Amino acid sequence: MQTLRTEHLLLEPLRREHAPAMFPLLQDPTLYTWVDHGPPPLLEHLDGRYARLQQRRSPDGREQWLNWIVFALQAPAQPMGVVQATVLAGGRAWVAYEFAAPYRGRGHAREAVQAMLAELAASFGVQRFQATVEAQNQRSIHLLQRLGFHEAAPEGITTLTPTERLYLR
Repeated sequence: MQTLRTEHLLLEPLRREHAPAMFPLLQDPTLYTWVDHGPPPLLEHLDGRYARLQQRRSPDGREQWLNWIVFALQAPAQPMGVVQATVLAGGRAWVAYEFAAPYRGRGHAREAVQAMLAELAASFGVQRFQATVEAQNQRSIHLLQRLGFHEAAPEGITTLTPTERLYLR
């Protein structure tokens, strides 16, 4: 994994050392409106999670875990959010993103996800991108559509809840 730069953003590979900066950001309850988990209860919990993710591979070795913390180029000390991918065999990847409330609606997520998708294609051979989104999450649906994703039937995917939708690119 490498650090990615865009016109306005710096995407650093997520490391355990990022946990103290991310912990306060992840306490924002609005981040959890559309996901099935809540904020990390303790900094130590987040530290442990980031230590596992920093391995960049699932315990069975079948998945690559690629996570980047996103900063503004002008002020890299303050994290804005994360973009993440789970790379699977066959040139496929699940992608996701989380951005703190002050950074939403400004194009940062689109710019960061676009950079991640380009990196996944160029360096990891990903040809098929997959994302799930809650049917009511119009902001995320709009973002995915702007990035070229389209809604698809979840054939063969049994992990979606009745309110989730599958998007592909």
